[in-house]
Amino acid sequence: MLHRSTGTIFIEDNVFSLGDRDDPHSPLYNVGAFPSPGTTGLLATAPGFVAVTCGVHLGDITVTAEIWHSLPEPELALWEDVAEVSVAWPAGRIAVCGSEAGADTDIPITLPPAPDGSFRVRDSVRHRDAGEDRGPGDPVEHHLIQIWPDAPHPDELVKATDKTGARWRDSR
Repeated sequence: MLHRSTGTIFIEDNVFSLGDRDDPHSPLYNVGAFPSPGTTGLLATAPGFVAVTCGVHLGDITVTAEIWHSLPEPELALWEDVAEVSVAWPAGRIAVCGSEAGADTDIPITLPPAPDGSFRVRDSVRHRDAGEDRGPGDPVEHHLIQIWPDAPHPDELVKATDKTGARWRDSR
C-alpha cells in the first residue's frame, strides 16, 4: 500500500464521487450527467469520474481511501457489497468528493504513475441498508475505496449481499 486516509464526508442524494472537482466537464457540474450504477449497484463511471451509490440520503458517511501500486486482495468477509470499475485519470490528482463544493471534507488523493492514466477502483461497503435517514444510534455507512494502476476491463460485481445494491441492479 502506498497511502491510506480516512475521513467523514457529507453527502446528499445517496451519492459521493471520485474525480477532479476542478474539471468543468465533470458530472458534478452538469445536471443529469451522473451515471447510473445499474451493473454493480454500487459504482458507475463517466470520463474521469466515478459515482458511488450510498444508502444514506443526506448525512455523514465514513470513507477510507487506499492507493496501491498493484491489485490488492479484497477483504470480502468484512464487507456487504464489493464492486470494481476502470477509469482514466491522466492528471494523477483526484479527490473523494462529498456534496459540498470546495468542502474541507474532501479527501485529496495523489495517484501513482499509470500507463495511459488508467486505474482500477474497488469499493467495499457496509451498512448501506441501515436506512436513508439515520439517527445517532444507527450504524455509520463505511466505504473502503482502493485504487491501483491497471488496464481497463469491464465493471465487476465481486460480492453482492445488501438490498440497496440489489435495488439499483434491478432498476436497469
